[in-house]
Amino acid sequence: MENLASTLIWIFFAVLIIIALKLSIQIVPQSDNWVIESFGKYSRTLQAGFHIIIPFYETVRYRIRILETQLPDDWIDAITHDNVQIQLKLAILYRIIDPSRAIYRIENLELAIKTIVNGTVRSVIGKTDLDGVQSNRRHLADEIETELNTVANEWGIKLTRVEVTDVNVDDETKDAMSKQLNAERERRSVVTRAEGDKQSVQLNADAELYSAQKKAEAKKILADAEAYAVEVVSKAIAQGGQSAVEFEIKKIQANAVQELAKGNNSKLIMLPSDVLSSLSGTLGKIADRL
Repeated sequence: MENLASTLIWIFFAVLIIIALKLSIQIVPQSDNWVIESFGKYSRTLQAGFHIIIPFYETVRYRIRILETQLPDDWIDAITHDNVQIQLKLAILYRIIDPSRAIYRIENLELAIKTIVNGTVRSVIGKTDLDGVQSNRRHLADEIETELNTVANEWGIKLTRVEVTDVNVDDETKDAMSKQLNAERERRSVVTRAEGDKQSVQLNADAELYSAQKKAEAKKILADAEAYAVEVVSKAIAQGGQSAVEFEIKKIQANAVQELAKGNNSKLIMLPSDVLSSLSGTLGKIADRL
């Protein structure tokens, strides 16, 4: 009986040692942080890796995921600075950076973030008109993120991304925006047509001006050529070419008289006296040369 009792005692201590070793050795995954309590009081936070805790004195109370998490993208009602009621849908991503604050300072972290988001969005949208919300979403998201990070730091979280994914307005506002957009398109169309007509008139005027300039240049070139030819002839005459010119003229006159005299019918040809004298003189010179 004594041997059986001692055996049971050794078995009990062996099991107790095995349980103690199992409880003391803790391996934390990369995506987690574990919160350790000592007799119900926060002791420390275990990060990823191998750790040893004191069994029965320290206990792993919370296993916190530190991966990036996205809040449900619910619609948020807000009123703009120009009194237009709109609905926004945000994509909000956050990450826990201090598990002790996320556990011991807030009971429902996700609900608290959504509440602060709603209040911050309404405050920021109230300072922005509708056109600013539609056209400058990135700036709006940055303002919301800045406001939220101030509060989120006390809860041990960090907002990693805030995006305005959708903006919805009521039907009346949509109809007014549609009319305004159509009017703006019509205005741009009229301006574009007017600009086109203006450019067409300007191009036609430039073409006519260019044509007139080229015609004027051509006339000037012809006039210069004629003046040059007259100058050359004048110089030739001045240098002793007068007799040659007269001889050529008289030769042309003689050929003309010869053409008139052709034919079988008798003709009476009336010629000016200067032509006759010139012709006789020419014929005399030709005879002299022959």
